[in-house]
Amino acid sequence: MKHALMVVALLVACGKSGEEQAKEDNAKEQAKVEASKPKDEPAPPPKTMGSAEAAKPVETKPPEPEPTTPAEIDHARNQAMIDGRDKDVLKYCEMGKLDDKSNPQALLGCTLAACRLKDEATARKYGTPIKGPLKDQAKKVCIQNQIGL
Repeated sequence: MKHALMVVALLVACGKSGEEQAKEDNAKEQAKVEASKPKDEPAPPPKTMGSAEAAKPVETKPPEPEPTTPAEIDHARNQAMIDGRDKDVLKYCEMGKLDDKSNPQALLGCTLAACRLKDEATARKYGTPIKGPLKDQAKKVCIQNQIGL
């Protein structure tokens, strides 16, 4: 109890409440920011809220054409893997007609995409020819998704 009274007495003796001190500190910080801005730059226009401002159309780029050559299919599959588009990865895996002699990294990507989509048959199809450490990696990811290879 004595400590609480001492704290209250100390706060009263300081003269400023915490709120007043925070306002003062905030005003000083604002002044520093304003002083550091170049004077010749116009201030940005204020943003309006609500429907007073007309909606701007969203710019969308046209969809890319479907890949046709093996190199284009590989590139599209790799880009889909990077972007995390598992359904597209599987689509490009089918288009590329991957088999036992295909690049193990491509097979791994197809396997992982199938596991994340919980497509056990496709995961086994692409995961069976994988050997060594890549096989271990595929098993770990697939087990997390309740898919056995």
